[in-house]
Amino acid sequence: MVARVDGDTITLQDLRSKLDELSSEGGSPEVLEVALEDLIKEHLLLQQAREMGITVSDSALDLMVDEIKRDKTPGGLPAHDLRRKLKTIWLIGKVSERLCPPPFIGDREAMRYYRSHRREFRVPKAVVARQIVVATRQEAREILKELKKSKAKFSQLAKEYSLGPEGEKGGILGPIYQGEEPPGFQILFSLRKGQISPIVKSPYGYHIFRLESVRRGRTLPFREVKAAIKERLRQRRQKACLERWLAQARKRAKIEIYREKLMLLEEKP
Repeated sequence: MVARVDGDTITLQDLRSKLDELSSEGGSPEVLEVALEDLIKEHLLLQQAREMGITVSDSALDLMVDEIKRDKTPGGLPAHDLRRKLKTIWLIGKVSERLCPPPFIGDREAMRYYRSHRREFRVPKAVVARQIVVATRQEAREILKELKKSKAKFSQLAKEYSLGPEGEKGGILGPIYQGEEPPGFQILFSLRKGQISPIVKSPYGYHIFRLESVRRGRTLPFREVKAAIKERLRQRRQKACLERWLAQARKRAKIEIYREKLMLLEEKP
């Protein structure tokens, strides 16, 4: 036992499991404190769920376990541990909703957020292009010469010569967003529609591009993002509400932490 929350125990195994959830091999005092604090919050919420009479039926848990087993490959948590974890998640979700119901977010509040955070809703310029990528500059020269001297279709040559996986589809790429393009692809944003690029060297090989279309950068209109903004503000407000409740609950609770037991996990290789 590493801690006790109003009589409920937190074991060394509970802490190890929480460290696994945090994707940490754990050992540093900082990581251990985060994991332990998460467990204390979980216990406070589970105790509140008991006080409120919130429960989950065995049949509901069976359905959740079966659904996860269908969706995931073998090798996860043992059935007993998975069942316990799902029960904890479900109960904490329900008690959190009861303590901090989703607040109403009106259009005016959403619009205020939109106006003051316009950069979040900016979609950069994007292009769709075709490419032929080969291993050597000489191969690229030969292909570029063929493209210039004949009416050979770019897509057909991509199918015949390109090493990229998109070659079988005529070399089509995109949309590629400006500022997110791979190394060497910056030239795409200086081409005209239908223009073929010079040979471009990148870590992937030697490329020839043909620009197919351009999508101008734009700011998404409010009507397209209103629902997402409202959901973001609801979640933010609920999180703040729950943090306030947990801070008060922590003050009221009797919490005992056995630091000497935590040392068993510190700096563990």
